[in-house]
Amino acid sequence: MTDLDGRHHVRPAEPHEAKELEELQARSASHWDYPDGYFDWAGDSLRITESYVHDNPVQVLADGNGRPLGFYSFTDSDDGLLLDKMFLDVDQIGRGLGRVLWQHAVQTARDLGASEFVIGSDPIRAPFYESMGATWYAAKPTEEPTWTVQMYRYTLSDDG
Repeated sequence: MTDLDGRHHVRPAEPHEAKELEELQARSASHWDYPDGYFDWAGDSLRITESYVHDNPVQVLADGNGRPLGFYSFTDSDDGLLLDKMFLDVDQIGRGLGRVLWQHAVQTARDLGASEFVIGSDPIRAPFYESMGATWYAAKPTEEPTWTVQMYRYTLSDDG
């Protein structure tokens, strides 16, 4: 567990928390006012299973009482290490905790031995990754013609 500021800490997720993290992800996405059913085309990519949590580095941002406020996860992809998920609960968006979660994710990638990682971002959240220093390199179409995944690369600096 990493104590961030006396009020928040980051810890590894436990497989039994999978459903709770999936619900947090859904609440987070509700902030952006997508129409009901908009992501039906995404299938199981929005599911978080116990095996997903067990098999991947999934980290939870929690408050002093242990309540999950957000989380992120890395997976392996054809493009290398992928920041697969990064979500804050809907009531935590806009409080600066995204930057805190990002900084922890960068350190986790470094601890995993990566020199860079990639991000597949929702177009609405792409400016956040740009503001964190990630570089856009591609737009990948999806089954939903109005939605493309914005691909970013983040290179880890040598100075930590």
